[in-house]
Parts: sequence; structure tokens; C-alpha cells
Amino acid sequence: MENKTGKYFKYAIGEIILVVIGILIALSINNWNQERLSRKMEQNYVNRLIEDLASDTIMMTQQIRRSKISFKYGTAIDSMIRIQSRRIDLSAFDVIDAAQKIGRLWLPQYNTNTYDDLINTGNLSVISDPFITDRIRAHYTDLPYSWNDTFDQRNEELRRIMVELIPLKFHAAVLAPDSMPELPEPETVLSDEEAEVIFNNIINYPRIDFYVKNVTRGHIFHIGLMEDVNKATVNLIEVLKSYNE
Repeated sequence: MENKTGKYFKYAIGEIILVVIGILIALSINNWNQERLSRKMEQNYVNRLIEDLASDTIMMTQQIRRSKISFKYGTAIDSMIRIQSRRIDLSAFDVIDAAQKIGRLWLPQYNTNTYDDLINTGNLSVISDPFITDRIRAHYTDLPYSWNDTFDQRNEELRRIMVELIPLKFHAAVLAPDSMPELPEPETVLSDEEAEVIFNNIINYPRIDFYVKNVTRGHIFHIGLMEDVNKATVNLIEVLKSYNE
């Protein structure tokens, strides 16, 4: 009986050890699987962030290009105002079109879909490296938005003057959407005589030099700001690509 009891006891101990080992193996497999799924989710989020940031660089490149064109027009009109003459190689129509363009700004529309998803779901913690997490959070929380109102105030007075001096038919032709193909092209709505009169009214408008310079300076600021944000965005893309390798 003593021998049988000893054998049963040893057998029970062996069974317990096997069960414990089995549990430990199952836990290890489960942990490994959870780690694999978390890593897969992390890689997916990082790839989505890279795509969002890449679309932002395209948007900002367009922003910079448009503001550089507006800056060029602004400096040309400023020269005309100062010499009170259209000696620069622009027609009266071109001056009117340029005056319209410098008062426009396509404000940046950042793609924050993935970042918003990370914040709203609490999944930002799935990114295991705290340095990367901090870089992502800092980038999106530092994106410039508040300056938009300041630039819009710069434009407001110049837009008012352009609305006052330029006929509605020109505004309508310039702003016409594709759904209104019946409206003529801007080049055809003003005669040379009309364009010349409008040109003279623009360059002789009280304090027009101040409004043109103020808006043109705003475009300089806009170009510098977008270049800085674009540089930071490209840098973050490279960091995320290296992290996901």
C-alpha cells in the first residue's frame, strides 16, 4: 500500500507539473499572439500616419506655390502703384486678375484622420516607443491654425476694395464653378477700355499701397510657415518609416 501510495503521489505530482507546464506554454503562446497582434496594429497605424503626412506635404507644396505666385503679383502691383504707371509687362486685365489673386489664400487643410482615431479610441498607447508617441503628439498639437484669422483680417480690406472696384461680371467669371459653363471666360468679360479704367482706379485708390503691401507680407509669412511645417512633416515621415522597418 505504501508503495502504491508513493507511486500515486509521484504520478499526481507529475500530472500537476505537466498541467503547470501546459498552462505556462499556453500563456506564452497567448502573450506572443497578443504581442503579434499589437505589433500588427501598431504598424498599421504608423503606415496610415505616413500616408496622412505624405498627403499633407503635397497640400503644403501647393500652398507654397500659390502664395509665391500671389507674392509675385503683389510686388508687381506695388511697383505699379509707386510709379503710377503700367510699365511692367502686364496688361490692364492681368493687373485686375493679379489684384484678385493676391487677396486669396487657400488655407491649409491638414489630414488628421489617423491621429484623431488614435486619440478618440485611446489607441495611441499601442505605439510602444514613448519617443515616437511624443513626436506624433507634438507634431499634431503644434500644427498652426490660429494664424488663419490674422491673415484673413489682412485680406478683408483688400477684398472689399476689389469688390468695390471690379465689376460683378468679372468676379462671376473668375469664381464660376464647373456647374456653370454658360458663364464666359474672365478674359472676355472686360473690354480693353474697361480694364484700363479699372486699373487706374485700383492704383489710385486711397492707401491701396498699404493694403497691397500688408497682404503681400502675409504671403511671405505664409510661405515661411508652410516651409517650416513641411520640413517637420517630412522629418516625421522619415522617423516613422525607420521605426516601422
